[in-house]
Amino acid sequence: MKNLLFIGLGRMGFPMAGHLATHEDFSISVYNRTPSKAEQWLSQYAGTAHSDSHRYDAIILCVGNDDDVRGNLALDGPFVPCLRSGGVVIDHTTTSAELAKEMSTALAERGVAYLDAPVSGGEAGAVNGKLSCMVGGEKSAFEQSADIFKAYCHNVVHIGASGAGQISKMANQLCIAGILAGLSEAICLIEKAGVDADKVYQAIKGGAAQSWQLDNRFQTMIAGEFDFGFAIEHMIKDLNYALAETQRQGWTPPVADKVLNDYRQLLTDGQSGQDTSVLVEKYRQML
Repeated sequence: MKNLLFIGLGRMGFPMAGHLATHEDFSISVYNRTPSKAEQWLSQYAGTAHSDSHRYDAIILCVGNDDDVRGNLALDGPFVPCLRSGGVVIDHTTTSAELAKEMSTALAERGVAYLDAPVSGGEAGAVNGKLSCMVGGEKSAFEQSADIFKAYCHNVVHIGASGAGQISKMANQLCIAGILAGLSEAICLIEKAGVDADKVYQAIKGGAAQSWQLDNRFQTMIAGEFDFGFAIEHMIKDLNYALAETQRQGWTPPVADKVLNDYRQLLTDGQSGQDTSVLVEKYRQML
């Protein structure tokens, strides 16, 4: 049986840890910086709160950003010393690629492997155990962790060395930014022309315009419903990482750069906590 510690019980981490708790081959402990969230999780699932006396085969994180990861994985902190030599850290946080390389190097000195393993699929994917995961790090550590990934992912790909998982997630977010921008433009065209939006959707959903965003966000964008899903604050963070990486490469992606600025303006306009599909409201201002 593998002894696991899951750190970070937010919208994604809570159900992901829940899937692990239902697996007979895992014994799971949890930690959340807000204790009440950990207590809520423990009231729903079989597991224990983290203790310094515990020893783990793997630590799994799903936290906020680079600084959160650094804090939780400090070599002299409360968690890393509890990890057995030969253990694995699986980090599902979306971070910079540089952070992944930094953590990999630091933990290797303790005989611990680090996998940067950001996920895509949103809260629904986490709840249903249908996430996609892109992984960077040692192939042997990836293979060693296959049973963990299987608990909440339906698609897991080892991309390459440390940082490669985060580069893949950046590519994912650049794609989403472009798709949402195009979808917002299409909706504005439809609304300005006075055409039946549902019929347009029925006509285009089976063609080349088909996408997850079209299938899952078109109707709610038309209805002006955005109080759910992936908050724009998180997308701003992700796009900041992506643009910092492209700028290190010597270029700036024009579509993502504009979308990032639009999200910043939406945040200023009071759209905090709204799904990324709220981008259409920025485009509607032009009508």
